[in-house]
Amino acid sequence: MPHSHAPHTYDQRVQAIELASAALGITKRLFVYTPPDVPAGVRVPSIYFLRGHEREWLNVAEDQSRGGKNVVDVYLRLRAAGQIGPLVLVFPGLASDDNTIPSVLVNMRAPELAHGAAGIGSGRFADYFFDELIPYVDAHFPTLGGRTRGLLGFSLGGAMAIKAAAQRPDLFASAGAYDGTFLYAVDRGRRVRTSDGVIRNPMFDAAFGVPRDTRFIAHNSPTNLIARGDAQALSQITWLLGYGPEHHEPWQANFYRGEHMVRTMAERGLVNALPHAQFPAGDHSWRTADAFAELTLPLHDRVLRAA
Repeated sequence: MPHSHAPHTYDQRVQAIELASAALGITKRLFVYTPPDVPAGVRVPSIYFLRGHEREWLNVAEDQSRGGKNVVDVYLRLRAAGQIGPLVLVFPGLASDDNTIPSVLVNMRAPELAHGAAGIGSGRFADYFFDELIPYVDAHFPTLGGRTRGLLGFSLGGAMAIKAAAQRPDLFASAGAYDGTFLYAVDRGRRVRTSDGVIRNPMFDAAFGVPRDTRFIAHNSPTNLIARGDAQALSQITWLLGYGPEHHEPWQANFYRGEHMVRTMAERGLVNALPHAQFPAGDHSWRTADAFAELTLPLHDRVLRAA
């Protein structure tokens, strides 16, 4: 049975939930922020913030760039300025408890290669997210459900945000990614570029298998899902992509991966609704991820209220 308790001091404004997952066979934590001004009986849209560990969008010390603020502060600034309405903010844990083994939001190909790491369980993270976590949020928090959900992710979280929306366009009306770690789709989306160093990174052994199951990877890659998905369903989503500049490659920007995703979208007739894709002063930091959230949350808000 899910239960809540006082959260870690990442942010006292959020509620911590320990959700017992039948899919994973373990308990996973998520954080939820509910605007205190939502009247009883009123339901509002929701935004799911993705990265890996549930703390990352909330932890003001996640890196040295944030200046003591997090995305809840961003949200509250926008509310105070009248730029957005009330939103429920959801922060799921989608990695091992120590954040060293990412799920990339798949039902892991070889979860045994996590070697019993806490927080992985059966490795069925896609089943957990779509079939358990989202229904739990809708049942226990004042969310509207339907397609009145948005996604916002940074780095691997950006890749997961686009994957989730492309895989389940029936659940989301908007999806945003800053500096997403997108794989390169080849052969009209049937395969991925196997020379990509990201694919070979050992932290993905559990997710992608050893040797790498490239058909499985292509089936779950957000770029490939865009390339081969139902164009009509994908066109119902508002896509918001941003990434750092070319001169910050390779360690402080995913410029080439972002450009590849935007081109793949354009080939399917999909538009990046963000006013500008590149952040000229952007880097691969939480400062810029929060700035991306500040820029795009009003766009999410407008889309979700019309969904």
